[in-house]
Amino acid sequence: MKSRIIYILFIAGLWIQGHAQKAVVIDKVVAIVGTQVVTQSDIENQSKEFKFPDEKSLFLGTCELVQSAVFQRLLLNQAYIDSIDIKDEEIANEINKRLEYFIAQLGSKEALEKYYEKSIAEIKEEMKEPIREMKMVQQIRSQITGDVSVSPSEVKEFFNRIPEDSLPYYNTQLEISQIVLFAKPSAEEEEKAKNKINEIKQRILKGDKFSTMAILYSEDPGTATKGGDLGMRSRFEYVPEFSAAAMKLKKDSISEIIKTQYGYHIIKMIDRKGEMLHVAHILIKPKVTIDAKIVVQDKIMDILQLIKSDSMNFESAAFKFSEDELTKNNGGRMVDVNTGSTKIDVKEIEAAIYFIVDTMKVGQIAGPISYYYPDGRQAYRIILLKSKTPPHKANLNDDYPVISEMAKAKKEQELLIKWIGKKMKETYFKVNEPYDKCEGLQPYLNNLQESN
Repeated sequence: MKSRIIYILFIAGLWIQGHAQKAVVIDKVVAIVGTQVVTQSDIENQSKEFKFPDEKSLFLGTCELVQSAVFQRLLLNQAYIDSIDIKDEEIANEINKRLEYFIAQLGSKEALEKYYEKSIAEIKEEMKEPIREMKMVQQIRSQITGDVSVSPSEVKEFFNRIPEDSLPYYNTQLEISQIVLFAKPSAEEEEKAKNKINEIKQRILKGDKFSTMAILYSEDPGTATKGGDLGMRSRFEYVPEFSAAAMKLKKDSISEIIKTQYGYHIIKMIDRKGEMLHVAHILIKPKVTIDAKIVVQDKIMDILQLIKSDSMNFESAAFKFSEDELTKNNGGRMVDVNTGSTKIDVKEIEAAIYFIVDTMKVGQIAGPISYYYPDGRQAYRIILLKSKTPPHKANLNDDYPVISEMAKAKKEQELLIKWIGKKMKETYFKVNEPYDKCEGLQPYLNNLQESN
């Protein structure tokens, strides 16, 4: 029973992932947990992630999803009871982080919009409430599990209990560090961009339509064809300079010229509801000239020479010089977004990097390598292959951090299972047919009957 619940709780993580779904079915109440409702659309949307070969496996699989949804709603119900508050900024940051990952996987914002058949603004809007609920559930789980830790002896004991034929098998794993520098426009190109956007603004003030100017001149490919329209979004989804300027605007007014990391903007306020802004913008990007690229290449070559001459190690150089905020404070080490580990499965490494590191030896440095950062900026990087673990069955020597996390997760799940068992006895709970026949829900339904 316990292993079954642990599996259910794993599936529950999939249930509340928070990215926009392509379709919505007519809602029907499946279960009620406290003040929270599990609907048929919740279950239908999740069942699309699985393939069930026959009616029996479909019912059993759906039962698993219903049970996971019930547990999640139990946690969420408690979060509302405890008045857990999630800040809009935290939600916006989480949404942006997820979208960056999705865009990196699909190749572009346009590809993401095509896949979901929705605009980025619509996808973000649909993600807000699931993300808020996910964060609330995470806080409650954290309160339940507390500061759980495992000792080396507990990790060893946990590992020794795993049957030999159940040990996970790992593909080749690489630890890769990088130092990234961005090619920056010259002062002359900055001035050209400012003059161009100022000319556009003056034309708008003299009567030209903002949307027409955006279509003709904006260098934001995601919004130019839409007249610069960014849709209704939280102010926290924008970089601070953009958000601050937009918040000062009244309906139909135009901002001063705003400088952000993306270039120069003028913003038009379409509508505002509290912290939610519906704005349009026109973006002009200062051009990065060949001379500017040469400057940054020379700089990164100087950094490379410092490392090769042992004047500075790679980690220190990354912290001091790298302009990639995602890796510089981690000694330049890349992290697997799925696991949080610095050991990355070769299948998860972007092709451009893999083809470079595949022939490298551990400790070897490659570069400078030219590439485009996810936000479109021209960048150069040097790469260090820090370690390479060949394909293998899990063992304590190579995989201690991962096994330690597995042991810790099991300990946390045991605490969570106890909490669920206790809380289900205290919480109003109802399951409608046919899911009241689900085996995994029977103990909780029996508890309910006994209490009556």
